[in-house]
Amino acid sequence: MKRIVLLLLCCMLGFNVGFTQNAQIQIDNLKKELQSNPDAKRTATIYSDLTWYFSKIATDSALYYGGKAIQESKKLGDSTLMAQIFSDVGAVYFIKGDFQNSKANYLTAYKIRKLRNDLKGLAKINNNLANIYEKTEQFKPAMASFLEALHYFESTKDEKNASITKGNIGLILLKLKDYRKALKYISDVVKYQEKNNFTEELCVSCLNLGNVYLQMNDTLNALNYYNKSVKACTAVGNNKGISSGYNNIATIKTEQKKSKDAQAFYQKSKNAREQLNSTLDKANFDFNLAKECITNKKYSNAKTLLLSTKKAYEKGSLNDKLQVNYNSLIIVSSYLNQPDSVNYYVNKLAVLNEQMLVNNTVKQTAELETKYQTEKKEKLLLKSKAEIVIRELKLKRKETQFLILALISFTLIIIVFLVYRQQKLKNKQQEQEFELKSAISKIETQNKLQEQRLQISRDLHDNIGSQLTFIISSVDNIKYAFEIQNSKLDDKLSNISNFAKSTIIELRDTIWAMNNSDITLEDLQTRIHNFVEKAKEAKAEIQFLFQIEDSLKDIKFTSIEGMNIYRTIQEAINNSIKYAKATSIKIDIKSVSDSLVITIVDNGKGFETDKIELGNGINNMKKRIHDINGEIEINSTLKTGTTVQIKLPKS
Repeated sequence: MKRIVLLLLCCMLGFNVGFTQNAQIQIDNLKKELQSNPDAKRTATIYSDLTWYFSKIATDSALYYGGKAIQESKKLGDSTLMAQIFSDVGAVYFIKGDFQNSKANYLTAYKIRKLRNDLKGLAKINNNLANIYEKTEQFKPAMASFLEALHYFESTKDEKNASITKGNIGLILLKLKDYRKALKYISDVVKYQEKNNFTEELCVSCLNLGNVYLQMNDTLNALNYYNKSVKACTAVGNNKGISSGYNNIATIKTEQKKSKDAQAFYQKSKNAREQLNSTLDKANFDFNLAKECITNKKYSNAKTLLLSTKKAYEKGSLNDKLQVNYNSLIIVSSYLNQPDSVNYYVNKLAVLNEQMLVNNTVKQTAELETKYQTEKKEKLLLKSKAEIVIRELKLKRKETQFLILALISFTLIIIVFLVYRQQKLKNKQQEQEFELKSAISKIETQNKLQEQRLQISRDLHDNIGSQLTFIISSVDNIKYAFEIQNSKLDDKLSNISNFAKSTIIELRDTIWAMNNSDITLEDLQTRIHNFVEKAKEAKAEIQFLFQIEDSLKDIKFTSIEGMNIYRTIQEAINNSIKYAKATSIKIDIKSVSDSLVITIVDNGKGFETDKIELGNGINNMKKRIHDINGEIEINSTLKTGTTVQIKLPKS
């Protein structure tokens, strides 16, 4: 039975809306407590708790409070709290997908806990580090970290954590195609969970065990555990697990040529998956359904499904899945007699293959070296054989001169041909090696540029950010340390503190833009929401609405373009709140012809555009938009408020 593409279920559960709402309640309560000026220890703990709760709803805010928590814990010299905070910050970066910073924070927590001889804390951090290594396909260090954690959990007879760690090890072994060992680890996990009636955990483990059996071509056991997984997932209401289980059963039925059964299970999978909001899950389902359509020669339906999955795979940079997708599109387009589409996807596949080749340069270089050495040995062996043949011909020379000459000539022709062939292969290998070296050099240059950008942003954050924070602290200390009777001096100090705080926020926005090579409208929406949340602290009654057409959310801008758009919208909102005294602000982003139109409308008191002199804020807005080849128009009246309209080219 040929291999079936599987959906490995690594993480089944997400945070629901109820948890998010509860997190917001906790955040509000913590902020109120913070305003009551608690002692230093409690302040640091509140910042730590805010980091944790914000990590579920706004990671930028989580990192902000994480930074404050680290500062406070360092002042206290509380190593226990400090280790916990660094772990929490590492978790926030993991959620953001920033594995480099996540690893750095976990390693800092690891050092602190090692000094405190906190063995349980070290084991948990090893699990977290192993997850980072696994995400970045560094399977050897991932396995080492998991095994170290497992050793501790087994030594302390912590069966539950030991079981979780064994399951993670089994998944890595499954990815490494060591199916026998994967079977042993995951089977032990399933037995433990069945013994303790851990239905929620069995939902995942049975699915993974079914995947192992399927890779070992044991479809009977695979179906058995897929059914167990569906049963457990149904009991706990895990729709993603139900969908994956039915989907894998359907793929087996497809391979068994049981099309009717396969369609029934695909429908069950679809019904469960429609209750989720996962683009990738839908893409995986649609791709398997497309394969079923190809089997039944429904090529038009198959192409429609393949085109929808292609977009999701391209967005997620899932190159392995894209390879199979492009191949399927080539086949379907061929059956539909669409030569242009065939050529298009052949070219797309070629570009993708080249990209994947570059990503595996080290491996490819090693393979080429091995191949070169093997061919070199073969060449020497052939040469040796030729010499033996020549010696044998000389011994038979007395029998017939003509035969000897004929055999010698024939042998020489073979040798010349082989040498020529070997030389041609060698030249081709050298060309490939040169191309690979050029590609590596290009990648290294790009990496160095990215490192420089990150270094600059870190310097801005660590140096200028800390200096501004020092200014704020110094001003606040002066205000609280001295009873200032002069109201003008007190106002001046407050203005300095507020200006420094605003500068820190703008610095953080600049660092955010520098750390992103491209910025989507959805990123801008999140950033604007964070800005508005901070603005609401000063003016809670303001109503804010941000709308983006679904088709535009994936549009990307360069960091400069994104920053200019963000600053312009930010300035417009600032003007509406500060000068127009607006109670309602609406941002609407939509597509009009070949342009992207951003409209900011408020219900403020407005102004007469022909009777006032434009300030630096509006002039800066116009300059920013013109710098990115856009147009901006500002209309305002004393009755209806102000409208700012920005037009940008889509391309």
